[in-house]
Amino acid sequence: MPKVTRFTLSIAHINDTHSHFEPTPVSLSVKGQEKRVYATSGGFARIKTVATQFRENAEREGNAFLFLHAGDCFQGTLYYNLFKGDANAKLLNMLDLDAMALGNHELDLGNAAVSKFLDHISFPLLAGNWDVSQEIQNKPCPLKGKPLLYDFDTQEQCAKVLVKTFGDHQVAIFGVSIDKMAQIAMPDADTPFLESKMVVLNTIAYIRDTLGINNIVLLSHLGYDQDLKMAEEVEGLSVVVGGHSHVLQGDFSNIGLGNAEPYGRKINNTLVVQAGCHALAIGKLDVTLNSDGSVLSHSGDNYLMLGRGLALDASWDVALDEHDFDAAKLYLAEQSNVLHCRGNKDVKALLNTEYRPAVLAMRSDVVTMLSDSLRHIRVPDEKGPSQIAPLVCEGLLYSANIRGHGVDFAIHNAGGVRVSLEAGKLTAADVAGRLLPFAIDLMVYEPTGAQVKAALEGAINNATNNGVEGTGNGSFPYTAGLRYTYECNMPEGQRITQLQYQIVSGEWRDIELEKTYRAVSSAYTSQGKEGYDALKNLVTQPVSIGVILSDSFIEYARANDNLRAPKDTLQHYVPCAELK
Repeated sequence: MPKVTRFTLSIAHINDTHSHFEPTPVSLSVKGQEKRVYATSGGFARIKTVATQFRENAEREGNAFLFLHAGDCFQGTLYYNLFKGDANAKLLNMLDLDAMALGNHELDLGNAAVSKFLDHISFPLLAGNWDVSQEIQNKPCPLKGKPLLYDFDTQEQCAKVLVKTFGDHQVAIFGVSIDKMAQIAMPDADTPFLESKMVVLNTIAYIRDTLGINNIVLLSHLGYDQDLKMAEEVEGLSVVVGGHSHVLQGDFSNIGLGNAEPYGRKINNTLVVQAGCHALAIGKLDVTLNSDGSVLSHSGDNYLMLGRGLALDASWDVALDEHDFDAAKLYLAEQSNVLHCRGNKDVKALLNTEYRPAVLAMRSDVVTMLSDSLRHIRVPDEKGPSQIAPLVCEGLLYSANIRGHGVDFAIHNAGGVRVSLEAGKLTAADVAGRLLPFAIDLMVYEPTGAQVKAALEGAINNATNNGVEGTGNGSFPYTAGLRYTYECNMPEGQRITQLQYQIVSGEWRDIELEKTYRAVSSAYTSQGKEGYDALKNLVTQPVSIGVILSDSFIEYARANDNLRAPKDTLQHYVPCAELK
């Protein structure tokens, strides 16, 4: 009889979990009920339960099985602020992943954080377009030579490849991350990221011609649009398992969560899948591949993983009556894209004993009161600028100066502030878990007035795509002790038309272009990311003050019994449409 060359591969996949180890409240619509209900979805304990079931089902059916994470496990919740990569390493190990892609947020704190993470994980970290071959080896935490880092292979000029054997069949898996990593994260300068498409093309050729394998899975942290483009322009990929853009494929209109994209987008002979974010859902793809690695057929979906509880509000203070509860449970149990499951007891035990007590303590720690709701917006609109970001900047200034750094002003990018705030109590958990979830150091640095002016304009040009192709509106600068006016329709290089700083007496003085000042920003901004390029050319390197963003704001908030919106607007943004 002829040898059967096609085979079926089952892939469970998650991405952009961002330290969401516990289940997260989600608002769902239920047929026949006027009000939406709240359930908790996801979390690592449920992911462990469901992924184990998927693996067992695949083995029972005689299918090959992979469990993949498409990157961005760092940042996002109090667990990361408190425990950094330690909690992620231990909990991801418990999931029995086959591999994970490197995400950009894994590099928010530089290479050292990734190096430490690699020392504690039990699965390969795929970063095939990351060239660490020229890394300086006297670093405290080097990357070169780490056995679980599948980086760029300089000898073969392609990604290092993970090969899995399933009986007579082999599957080759490799990973790539966003090309412009240096612009949005903080990789060390001696470990550049190479152009992903070139690496993908070279790696496919190596896998097919040298390894003799046609079944090829790309684990991607490029973003959904780039994954689709890769599938369209590159031949030879069987499946792209993606992350970065948080796309929840599948029709979830049955429970009020919309229908963004069909699950398993097929372009040419390649399937592209992605599973949302924040450990809310898990994807399960069953794909049958021809002998040449092309897709013959596929099935699957993303699944929400719900527990037993339901309520009428996210804080679980308002319960459903018995009739509505039973009807909602029955409806949800009938939905094919919803799984009801108990969380794995070992994962729960680790969370409850090693990590959760410190998180609960922060949730009960009230740091100040808010008299009114405070609005956050990135780029000012007709209602004005953010009311919160300037207060965050005041916190940066406060933390630097109580440590004796003598700082003149603070600058912070709008994207580092994540939410608006309601009036009432503000807890340490609200700050570190929601408002400022990115655990990034504060840095003191010494720019000239000309560098400050250029950095502000560059950041706003980037945020508003004014003459440049920007990287997003999160770069918009907010300040404390520094005020400026930006006029959109002025020529490039002349758009900052007013620039002053405030001295101790409260008087405002013009910034002198040749003079050097002392400023404080996050490590992200102070190193010239996303439009702040002028800060890359400082005479002396920025110095950490030993405080992260959230801790700075908590310090500032504790020093104020009540926080209110700033009285004065320091960021005067004049859009082009307002100028004749």
